[in-house]
Amino acid sequence: MGATGTTATVDALGAAGIADHPFFGPLDRRPAHHRGPHRLSHHGWLNFAGRLERREEVASVLTAVATGDRVLDVGGGTGELTRAVAARAVHCVTVEPHAHRVEALQTSVDTSGGAPDAPGAPDGAEIEVLPGYAEELPLPDAAFDAVLACWVLPYADDPDRAVRELARVCDRDTPGSRVVLIGGAPDNELVSLLNEVCVPIAGEPHDHQGYLLENAARTLSELGFSAISLHRTEAALHFPESDPEERITAAAALLTDFWYEEHPRADEMRVALRPALRRHFARRPYAIGDQGIVLVAVCGSRN
Repeated sequence: MGATGTTATVDALGAAGIADHPFFGPLDRRPAHHRGPHRLSHHGWLNFAGRLERREEVASVLTAVATGDRVLDVGGGTGELTRAVAARAVHCVTVEPHAHRVEALQTSVDTSGGAPDAPGAPDGAEIEVLPGYAEELPLPDAAFDAVLACWVLPYADDPDRAVRELARVCDRDTPGSRVVLIGGAPDNELVSLLNEVCVPIAGEPHDHQGYLLENAARTLSELGFSAISLHRTEAALHFPESDPEERITAAAALLTDFWYEEHPRADEMRVALRPALRRHFARRPYAIGDQGIVLVAVCGSRN
């Protein structure tokens, strides 16, 4: 199946099948080792989140964790996904490393009284918000039957340790318990633009999120998650500005600030992005895709 397919199942015991799967691409640019984490600035993140539409992504996650009563969301971010999950869970916890987001999440939970109502769903769980990092979760072993980490691995200092922590807090003695990850698809438009323009100016290796998902699949397979499935999901950043040059200016600022707001060559990146964005908006005038791959790793009983 090509990278544009919709669903694929990987035999977790077949290392070769994992390594060659196109959803972990681009295969011809697979790095030898992890490039290191990206750093998100507060302003860059807020601008990004304010333009992001992710309804399909949220629906994919809700389906993936639908059987879980005890759900952990690692990297709560804006809380949009956490609240949607909590509306269907019995117990929901989110761990967030950034202090200002922890405060915002706690304020959101305090003012809403927990999860919002979901049409056709029972009353949701209250959300417990904890500060912490994916590599060292402040939680006991086997505390959850669904563990979720969306767009977390590219920002982890040690992605392998993070995946092992996700598995540690997942109750592997309960059949059907699962770890759910989302990372960038091989044709992710946002990452492609950053790789084309900003990453070379920064003098950094290309971002390859398929490499992180591939390694995560291997690790989870080794830890007893015997069924791994993959499917695509769509999200997009929207730029409704009517004037094309204003749209390009807004997009150039967003892309640069997302990873490189405090980089000494950030202004150069904003200028260099304009031709690439002009070409992009010629074929997709009002949006930049943030296409993802959803990896669901399901565990059988260890008994």
